[in-house]
Amino acid sequence: MEKKQDLRVTKTLEAIRDALIQLMEEKGFEAITIKDITAKARINRSTFYAHYQDKYHCLSSHESEFMEGIMDIARRHAAIRKTVGDSLPIAIDIFQYFYRNRDFLKVLLSPKGDPVFQSRLKQAMWDQLYERTAASRTRPNRTPISPEHVASYISGAHLSVIQYWLNNGCRESPEDMAKVLSLLTAKGPLQAAGLMETD
Repeated sequence: MEKKQDLRVTKTLEAIRDALIQLMEEKGFEAITIKDITAKARINRSTFYAHYQDKYHCLSSHESEFMEGIMDIARRHAAIRKTVGDSLPIAIDIFQYFYRNRDFLKVLLSPKGDPVFQSRLKQAMWDQLYERTAASRTRPNRTPISPEHVASYISGAHLSVIQYWLNNGCRESPEDMAKVLSLLTAKGPLQAAGLMETD
C-alpha cells in the first residue's frame, strides 16, 4: 500500500511540475494562478496545498530538486576528478541530466523563467570551476588573471552555450555538447574555433 501511495504522490508531483512548465512557457510565472496549475495538472486545490504553500514554494521546490540532481552528479565524480583530472565524464553526465530535464531547464533559463534560478545555476558552475582553477595553482602566478576571473568567465560562457543548445532543440547529443564545452574550456574559444594557431 505504501509503494502505491508513493507512486501516486510521485505522479501528482510530476503532473504539477509539467503543468508549471507549460504555463510558464505560455504566460510567464508571474501571471500563473493556483487555479491555472490545478486545472492543467487535473488535480484539486487541496491536493496542491498538500504539497506546496503557494506557487512560489512550488517553483522553488522543483528548482531545488533539479539543483540537487546536479550536486549528486558532482559528488559522484568528485573522487574520480581528484585522481584523474578529466572533466569530460562529469560533463557528459550533466548534459545527459540536462537533456532529461530539458523542458524544465529551457523555460527556467528563458525570459519567462526565473532569474534567481539562473543565478543559482551559474553559481553552482562557478563553485565547481573555482574549486578546480584555485586548486590547480601549484606554481607562482605568472598572469594577472585570477581563479575568480577564470571561473566567472567560464561559468558565464557555459550558461550561454547551454541556453543556445536548449533553444535550438538540443540538436547535438549530450555527449557532443560535453565535448564542445570541454574543448572550449581547455583551448579557449579562438583556438577551439581554429581562429588562433597553436604554438
